[in-house]
Amino acid sequence: MKPMRVVIPIFLILFSIILLNLSSNDILTYAQENKTNNVVIKDSNLIVEEYISGLNLPVMIDFIDDDDGVHMLVIEKDEGTVKIIKDGILISEPILQLEVSHASEEGLLGILVQNIDVFVHHTTRSVDDDTTSNWFTKYTWDGEKLIEPVELLSFHKGTGNHNGGVMIEDENGIVFGAIGDLGYGKVLDMQQQKNFLSAENNYIGSILSLNAPSEVYAVGIRNTYGLDIDPVTGILWDTENGHRDFDEVNLVQKKFNSGWSKIQGPIKDNQETPIINGYEYSDPEFSWERPVAVTSIHFIQSPLFPEYENSVLIGSFGGGILYKFELNENRDGFRFDDNNLKDLVLNKEDSPNEIIFGTGFAGITDIKEGPDGSIYIVTIGDGKIFRISPALNGNIGGSDCQNFSDSKNFSGCIFSGEDFTGKNFSNKNFNFADFSKSNLTDVNFQGANLVNSNFYNAKLSNVNFSGANLDSTIFKEAILTNTNFNKASLVSADFQKTILSKVNFEHSDLERSLFDNAELEATKFMHANLMRAGFESSNLTFVDLENTNLVKANFDNAILKNANFNEAKIWKTKLNNADLENSSFVETDVFKSEFRKSNLKNADFQLSKLTNVDFTDADLTSVNLLYVYPVDSIFDDTILKNAKINTCLEHDIFSRILNKILRSIEGLNSEFFEKLIISVC
Repeated sequence: MKPMRVVIPIFLILFSIILLNLSSNDILTYAQENKTNNVVIKDSNLIVEEYISGLNLPVMIDFIDDDDGVHMLVIEKDEGTVKIIKDGILISEPILQLEVSHASEEGLLGILVQNIDVFVHHTTRSVDDDTTSNWFTKYTWDGEKLIEPVELLSFHKGTGNHNGGVMIEDENGIVFGAIGDLGYGKVLDMQQQKNFLSAENNYIGSILSLNAPSEVYAVGIRNTYGLDIDPVTGILWDTENGHRDFDEVNLVQKKFNSGWSKIQGPIKDNQETPIINGYEYSDPEFSWERPVAVTSIHFIQSPLFPEYENSVLIGSFGGGILYKFELNENRDGFRFDDNNLKDLVLNKEDSPNEIIFGTGFAGITDIKEGPDGSIYIVTIGDGKIFRISPALNGNIGGSDCQNFSDSKNFSGCIFSGEDFTGKNFSNKNFNFADFSKSNLTDVNFQGANLVNSNFYNAKLSNVNFSGANLDSTIFKEAILTNTNFNKASLVSADFQKTILSKVNFEHSDLERSLFDNAELEATKFMHANLMRAGFESSNLTFVDLENTNLVKANFDNAILKNANFNEAKIWKTKLNNADLENSSFVETDVFKSEFRKSNLKNADFQLSKLTNVDFTDADLTSVNLLYVYPVDSIFDDTILKNAKINTCLEHDIFSRILNKILRSIEGLNSEFFEKLIISVC
């Protein structure tokens, strides 16, 4: 990519010079006193906007998936609070409040979400000897608060500086946390650490697993506020702050040794390679000779920014600069056009123009991609979160909205009301494109990028979306006939009030998608992911949901006559007041789901596992429960007329289950369990 010229405001140069002369205790104060709203991104096809303000020293963010959507969690350093942001609105009441020490670099410093588990890192100060303790703790999200703390790891006797605290999850679900040298200026080995650590880990100044704390992934780290994993290679990278020179970006393979305190920046001729118990030293992939206080690192993977798929963003506290680096072909380092940077060092006399992507931020502390694909940037100095996204001007990233023969990029193009009958748009880029009220009969979108596109009130007949990315796409009030979504990604797609006829969603990812009040008769969802999907008040007669993931999906008030749920995973799913007559649940795993007041006449649960299922007030007339194991399920006021129950459980176990059922219907009119067939094999 050809670098673009940029003029660095003089205040940024002065900022960096002043920063070098500040103590660590003064840096935060300086950032607060030198706030700026002059945020600039050098790509004119992108917009940067203020998303949230009014935070008190925000440090990091992450996103949590809840029943009502995906929300942002943000931590405030000195307050020790975790707050939640819903639909762009900051909720003032914290979901977690911790007592923290917050002098200098101390405070609430790290957060990472893993499903409903939330990992946090914070510091406390001893009143006895005025030393700092670092704590990694795991909490559980209950939908309102973070509860049930579990201490994972703690480090004691620190000086208040170099606490680290950033965390990352790898592709195997392992959570890694970084801890600095705790201000001691060296790496403490196992023999030296006894007075400093409460847990038996090999090193401080390291990156280590929080799932298995005995595993130390990397050592020799002075202090880091940035960890990320390359989504292509799966390799970990970090940023590291130097002492008086050489901030670093490192490729962190297992058993990596960053060299502190022997080496900062690239190794020099007169320096010996540091050896620490088999951990191998390697030079940084890039260094700043003059420190800029590097913080977060982020590999861009959002489909909203296809031109940056090989780019890495790095934030800095000093100067409020957002850097962008281009990965080399092997993705094990960076490539540069500027000859002065090809030595992998920004020396004092070198120009940073090629790597500067944004300016004017008041101390960047975190960079994350959101569920909408936008990039969010946390700035501690002014208590804000910024959002970077494509400019919706009908011509994003140099797209040519009329050249269908040669162009592949139609980002942000407006096609509302157009007739595209028979067009081939396979593998083209249509993110943020507007197809509302268009005729798309016989159109081929196979493998296309349609993230955040709009098909509102469009006509889609015989359309092929197989393998396409349609995350966050709008189909509201559209008409879809013979449409193929096989193996497509439709995360958070909106199909509310749509009419679907003979539509195929086999093997598609529809997590958090919405089908409320839609017509879906005979739609095929086999092997699809419908976790947290919404089907409230929809017509799903004859729908095929075999082998689907329906965890936390909502079918309240839906019509599901003759629906096929065979071998589906129905965990914590809502099917209250639903019409499920003649539906099939053969060999289905049903766990903590609700069928209250539902019509289940002639439903077939043969060979299914029912655990903690609520059938209160449900009509199970003539239901087939042969070879079913209704463990701890609720049958209060349930109609079981002509129901069939057969089990091969041990007699005593069966007796307890049967007694539970009979107790639940005790006192009811006999007609409710008339002709109830119960047999033991």
